[in-house]
Amino acid sequence: MVAMISALLPGLTGSITVGGVALTTAAGGLTVAGTLANLGGSLLLSSAANALAAPSVSQQQTRWTLSDLSSLLTKRFVYGETRAVGSRIVRCAEGKNSNNLYLCYLLNSRASEGEFELLLDKRRVTLTGNPYDFTGSGGAASNYPFVNYTQVWFGLGDQSGPPDEILDDMKSGASDPVLATDAAQGCTVVWIKLHAGPPGERVKRWKSMPPFVEVEGKFSKVWDPRDVSQDADDPATWQWSENHALCVLDALRTNPTRPYQTRNLLIDQWKVAADASEEIVSLKSGGSEKRYSLGGTLAFDGAEIEDAIAPLMTAGAADFVRSAGRLGIRPAVWVAPVHELVDVLEYATVQTLQPGENLSTQVNVNYTSKARQYEEAALAPWSIPGAQAADGGAASVVEYGLHWAGSAQQAMRVRKILGLRARRQKTFAGVAPPSFAECEAGDNITVNLPSPFVSRNGTYEIRSTHPAIDALGEGGVAMRCPVSLIEHSSDIYDWDPATDEEDIDDPVYDGTDDDMDPPGAITVTSGAGVDLDNGGALIPRFRFAFAPSVSAAVTGYEWQWRLDGEPWQAGGVIGAEIIDDDDDVIVYLPASSVSVGHDFRVRAVGRTDISDWIDLTGAFYDMSLSGVAAVAGLGFATFTGTAPANSVFTGVRIYRNTIDDFDSATMVAGLNALDTGESFIVHAGDETTVNLLADEGFDDAADWSMTGGWVVSGGIATHTLGAVSKIRQTPSLTDGATYRCAVDVDRRDAGSVTFYSYGSSQNQSSSISTTGQSFGMVVAPTGATQIGVRADSAFDGDIDNLIAYEQTAAHLAQGEAYFWIVPVTTTGAEGQPNGPHQLTII
Repeated sequence: MVAMISALLPGLTGSITVGGVALTTAAGGLTVAGTLANLGGSLLLSSAANALAAPSVSQQQTRWTLSDLSSLLTKRFVYGETRAVGSRIVRCAEGKNSNNLYLCYLLNSRASEGEFELLLDKRRVTLTGNPYDFTGSGGAASNYPFVNYTQVWFGLGDQSGPPDEILDDMKSGASDPVLATDAAQGCTVVWIKLHAGPPGERVKRWKSMPPFVEVEGKFSKVWDPRDVSQDADDPATWQWSENHALCVLDALRTNPTRPYQTRNLLIDQWKVAADASEEIVSLKSGGSEKRYSLGGTLAFDGAEIEDAIAPLMTAGAADFVRSAGRLGIRPAVWVAPVHELVDVLEYATVQTLQPGENLSTQVNVNYTSKARQYEEAALAPWSIPGAQAADGGAASVVEYGLHWAGSAQQAMRVRKILGLRARRQKTFAGVAPPSFAECEAGDNITVNLPSPFVSRNGTYEIRSTHPAIDALGEGGVAMRCPVSLIEHSSDIYDWDPATDEEDIDDPVYDGTDDDMDPPGAITVTSGAGVDLDNGGALIPRFRFAFAPSVSAAVTGYEWQWRLDGEPWQAGGVIGAEIIDDDDDVIVYLPASSVSVGHDFRVRAVGRTDISDWIDLTGAFYDMSLSGVAAVAGLGFATFTGTAPANSVFTGVRIYRNTIDDFDSATMVAGLNALDTGESFIVHAGDETTVNLLADEGFDDAADWSMTGGWVVSGGIATHTLGAVSKIRQTPSLTDGATYRCAVDVDRRDAGSVTFYSYGSSQNQSSSISTTGQSFGMVVAPTGATQIGVRADSAFDGDIDNLIAYEQTAAHLAQGEAYFWIVPVTTTGAEGQPNGPHQLTII
């Protein structure tokens, strides 16, 4: 037959290639029907038409179907970097610990790349350790509420059995023991060991049992025919990829329904499509991405393989090509025309306008949004430019499910391509000359016919070719090529992200616990109007209030309390209807102490769920003293301020310590009774004490007796070196009494001074040889008549503010100290101390 063809077509030498197949080697590539030898031909299969004929099921729906415990285990391939649902294949309720649950979930019916992240009931589990080591303890959850209660092992397909720890747990006590043969070899699985935890927290930790399991990461490895190191028949040589063309090719070759043999695929076309998928496309944000990627789960549920794979093709707007019995692909990229048609042997049909009902003016697209936790999302409706104005009437809307598209931006590009393709109206069908035999469906060509057919000229895409040979030559030409064309343009594929890309408003996902919302922030009040009056003593208490949870499933609120970080104590349950005039939920708590902080927490409770806790720490009963000021006096301290307007307040006590530590402080003033809300002045020590010395500031020299060397002038007393001398007064003194003295040494160039008292003898304090305020004590001798300061012969300096008074038991200790003023209730309990106030007592 080939010899006959060569004889009929002497202008063609060597083998003839039609549809990518050499006739000298292609079995079945040449047949005889009547007087024509049909040379196979090629046909373009529109992905858009397939998408409309068999709408794509969303990935969200696929995941829920596969997770249904009542359904049969379905074989599935997971492609790209995505989120896959787990289908339970092993469940054992008990092992050595009856509070443990052991589970195994199928993720992918083949090996996977990893790394993975686990989600339980839509909540991400953070893992430490090595979750891929089946000989160790796996990955341990480190985030609330799973920490200490969850262990995880991921099997990437190379596992030889269950994790050793689970097998060990199953050695005794298991109602449905896990066996060493439960390996799921060659499949991607996740093993999970769950511990129930405290009963009060289980409903929070385990939303459902068994939990809804999802895993994110990189899944199936696929064959890349462009890489010579990869063997089509050896999956061990394959690599992970989300390349659109490579993933579709893998689905065709490895599916369990009707796998294609490599010899039945136009591999060169798949290589070209793989290159096109990896072209870099700019994004409006300033970044970039690969042109066509995909991700998702392909479930083999009995559908025809072409129908199952159609949604994958649509995600990249790619078309299948059938040529000479083999399957190829045309990626959605513009390719310059490969042939010019300048003559036709026979015209069949030419159509320039399609019926209006066949044309769309608007495109709606749904896609899988990674930013929205792989749930279904929708792009804004896209009106095809100029279409509505051209067609008039109501908008004609077409919808595409691009659930496999790798990004929202890819879905936008595909939306434009599918929409503009759908608006193509000019079609051409006829018989082309033999030179057309090298063209295939999906090729672009230029039609350049002479007059009077110039209206049919333009750029077209080949939808089908059917080259044939007239064995008897009755048509006058040995070879003829019936073709079907549709207008085409590079404009369909043009993309300017600045103007074509729409903005996507993806909310920030908060995976803490969005099943039940917690109540609002807590406020606390106490004191007047809150205390309980039982007809006798008032009982101090707190009033806690908070806005209700917005979740409709709330039946009440559980609350707990504690003192200053001690263990929590159960408070009770508040009915959802217990609200005040501000629509806040309220509860009262008697104050166990008016000096120690109370912690309070509350959470919303439903029939099957609880919210997170909302906390308020360090709530003190309102016994606070306001506007407190403290002043040091002569052996006493004075405190001023305003008492709390609190019905259980009765007065204050005063405490002192030499260090800043109230717990070890000593009370220096017992209860000073005060009225609630009043301004107060209270004292510790003898507030009647006055200085025995007149003119303590040395304003009048006449008030002082001085021996040689002292001079009083300008508000200071100055001594020059040369002689021991005294400056003194003669107040009434008590023999044997102790006198406290204080002086400011403003200047000291040399020497020292002491406090002294003189009578039948002279007594002195310790010497003072530093500047600043100094204190001392001196005992009055028998017949004491004088008290003052004695300078030694070397003293050269100035003094000021000389004080002396007789010390009694009522006086506070002399020197620097810390003071606290403490409110007291009618029952004698003390409230929160006010202080410390650092004072220097003279």
